[in-house]
Amino acid sequence: MSSPPPDRLYDLLPAVHRGRDEEQGFPLRALLRIVEEQVRVIEDDLDTWYANWFVETCEDWVVPYIGALVGIRPPPPGSSSGAVRALSPRRDVADAVANRRRKGGAAALEAVALDSSGWPARAVELYRHLVRAQHLRHVRPDRPATFAVRDPLACARLGGPFDDAPHLVDVRRPNSAQTRGLHGIPGLALFVWRLRAFPVTRAPAFCVDQRYSRYLVNVLGIDTRLFAPAPQGPAPARVSGPGDVPHPLGREEFEAAVTEYYGPGRSLQIWRDAPDNPVPAEQIVVADLTGWRYRPRPGQVVVDPVLGRIAFPADEAPEDGVWVSWHYGFADAMGGGAYRRPVSPVGERRLYAVGGEDGLGSVTAALRQWRADRTADPSLHDALIEIRDSADYTEALRIDLDEEDRLEIRAARGERPVVRLLNQKANRFDALTVRATAKKPPPGTAADCPPPAARRPRLVLDGLVVTGRSLDVVGQIGEVVVRHCTFVPGWELEHDCRPRWGTEPSVELRRTTARLRVEHSIVGTIVVDQDETKGDPLTVEILDSVVDATSHDLPAVTAPEDRFAHAELTMRRCTVLGGIRAHALALGENSIVTGCLHTLRRDTGCLRYSYAPVAHPGPPRYRCVPTPESVRPHFTSTRYGHPGYCQLHPACDPSVSAGAEDGAEMGAFHDLYQPQRLSNLVGHLAEYVPLGVEAAVITAT
Repeated sequence: MSSPPPDRLYDLLPAVHRGRDEEQGFPLRALLRIVEEQVRVIEDDLDTWYANWFVETCEDWVVPYIGALVGIRPPPPGSSSGAVRALSPRRDVADAVANRRRKGGAAALEAVALDSSGWPARAVELYRHLVRAQHLRHVRPDRPATFAVRDPLACARLGGPFDDAPHLVDVRRPNSAQTRGLHGIPGLALFVWRLRAFPVTRAPAFCVDQRYSRYLVNVLGIDTRLFAPAPQGPAPARVSGPGDVPHPLGREEFEAAVTEYYGPGRSLQIWRDAPDNPVPAEQIVVADLTGWRYRPRPGQVVVDPVLGRIAFPADEAPEDGVWVSWHYGFADAMGGGAYRRPVSPVGERRLYAVGGEDGLGSVTAALRQWRADRTADPSLHDALIEIRDSADYTEALRIDLDEEDRLEIRAARGERPVVRLLNQKANRFDALTVRATAKKPPPGTAADCPPPAARRPRLVLDGLVVTGRSLDVVGQIGEVVVRHCTFVPGWELEHDCRPRWGTEPSVELRRTTARLRVEHSIVGTIVVDQDETKGDPLTVEILDSVVDATSHDLPAVTAPEDRFAHAELTMRRCTVLGGIRAHALALGENSIVTGCLHTLRRDTGCLRYSYAPVAHPGPPRYRCVPTPESVRPHFTSTRYGHPGYCQLHPACDPSVSAGAEDGAEMGAFHDLYQPQRLSNLVGHLAEYVPLGVEAAVITAT
């Protein structure tokens, strides 16, 4: 909005007065300019009051008053729902008017659930699923006294949110703390989906057996449940169906609606022999591929959405590979994937593209090109290697960094590349090795004098999935940042997600000065191999991440031979599946450590609002769990590759699931604020559920 001219009032005067004012040195214009300033203040105030009439444009302090006009009751002091409502009060008030116009309907309850918690939902009026005594004036042929057991889809949906079978009446309440009664007359069940569906686009499939043409959609070689993505946009004006929520797919459901779940932009699409040769939907057959017993017929492509498996006829084996686009389920945007994540601008860095239409063929080729350019131009220290597809890169990476080097290797937005580190040399151990190159010291300098901290090189890994081997850091490195990455715990996985090398580390710091920072990532064991007598402890900082030692009895942060890692550890909002053996814990907050927590320095640092067993010596504790009572965190799954990996189970004790400093859950998914979401949703349901109806919120995932 353009500002008015400074002499707006002066220009309104007749010309004769302006002429006389000019003769006297413009005293009148100076006076009117002062008046103009006050006029602008009044006009701005009037504009603000006009904007305050509408919730879309009003000031923040006006939002509660508009909410009071439409009957929104603020949460009681100290309630956890206040934290979520404080995040989006304007949207909460704006949605209230639209939702109250549909108050009492099932579709309105689903919209309320999405607005108040962010979870897609399905409202089920339980009395509609009861067996009815038929009457000629109100015939209900869909509610017979018997159930069609020959309907596989109806059998698969029994007890779930899309169960449409007739049931006998249940006198228990749907929100009972003991056993739910899901088929009572006054009951209403609101199923919510906490997991999200993340896409993987045109990625190579994993070939299990070339002879029989057996493939897995997950390039890591594990069985993966396919998910149906939820459509973007507001909640539909009707009761949600299977196509409106992100949910795990079953065989019967996929078979009943192949064209809805297979194809571009849907749950699954397959290409064979070339990335531009899609398999038509007419060839897709759904079957149970457990044990690979099913044999496809000619012209068929068999898909098992429960296990994420694909089978071709033996005499129609793809000759040039198989590519798939599919969706997997997970609780949050973590560990790399096709979700929106902040990326740093290219700026003045030299960009090397890998993959895509015009990129280099491998990360090794990009590193080799950077070394050649750096030799030609010694001032070229900053480089960015960007992988622009979701391909599988099988390489043995060795990254040599000089002083002042700044290197970032990242996935492009929307891509999920996999870097597979394998033993290509029989006589050496291959890993993703990051090494600081040693330069000849200048005259008059000690040979073992390390470079200043500001001149040490820095490496950033962003958006990568690394399998096969570990990250090995050696030498005078300044900092290594692992951001939105996955270093597969146990290096490799069996088809059922069991780690193949459960005791092997994912990150190893050997004789280095590197500061390690892990953000929004999933990694295995971190090993610090340092000489305690030759330097200060390394700094290891872990934020919003999972550190998985593959067993609660194994250390997740340690040193070789069960020694204490010579490192000072900082953890914020982390889930550690295993123990910790470190020199010191500078700070641990809102985190979960399932194993033993041992530190050498017990007089420094603090562990606050976290879970860690109390039977082991460690740093000072403040409001931690467990107290003398026996409480343990209960996870949906602790195996990487499962949709509910490290997600706290609904039956988890509230001291853990809502025991963080701000009332959220402890662990890596703290910032989802799920306790606040649930509390906010329950508070809103009381305003929208009809009188006499008992509503229960049930987590479907």
